[in-house]
Amino acid sequence: MNIMDIYFAPSKVFNVLKEKPRWITPFIIVLVVIALTAALTVNFSRDAIMARQEESMIERGLTEEQMEQARQFTSGPILMISSAVGATFFIAAILLVFTLIVNLFIPLFTGESGFKAVFSVICYSALIAVPAAILKLILIAMTKSPFVTTSLALLVPNLAKESFTYQFLAGFDFFVIWQMILVAMGINITNNVPKKNAYILIFVIWFVSLLGGIGLRGIFGRGM
Repeated sequence: MNIMDIYFAPSKVFNVLKEKPRWITPFIIVLVVIALTAALTVNFSRDAIMARQEESMIERGLTEEQMEQARQFTSGPILMISSAVGATFFIAAILLVFTLIVNLFIPLFTGESGFKAVFSVICYSALIAVPAAILKLILIAMTKSPFVTTSLALLVPNLAKESFTYQFLAGFDFFVIWQMILVAMGINITNNVPKKNAYILIFVIWFVSLLGGIGLRGIFGRGM
């Protein structure tokens, strides 16, 4: 099985995983790609990040000394490193939690639960992060802004990014949809979940997580 098959012949990958689940290689690749993407995003868009930070600090009434400390942090390598480390732990946690939830609900959708098989499917499907990262880094390098999107939010570029509508449309990321389709296809093959049930399960989980994420950002955003 060639790892590139996940892009061009995913059913071939999942049939192999059904016989012998494996996850280490795609898991490591995804973590490395996410870490590099986070670090390079900071490097390419440091000016935009600093400008946004300045506005936030002024609104919060920070002293000039505190603002200078923040500027030094943003301009140094620590921000790149912390962003890479934070993104790595975050995506690892997301993959594990997603696997736990999917595996928990599979029996309710008349499939056969199996954590290793589900985790293998989710890790291989997460390799969609590779082409997604390449495209987004190109856009970030061109615009010098971290606020690029490959989602339906492209239809409303002038809408406030904090608005519910923008965040909702941003959740419909084309690469994420591709990834969810692969996960549904995967559990249909590896865990014997009926095809229709597999798509319902995965997209219900995705949609609930989308709304939950918007809600949490709203709560913490108001608290800042």
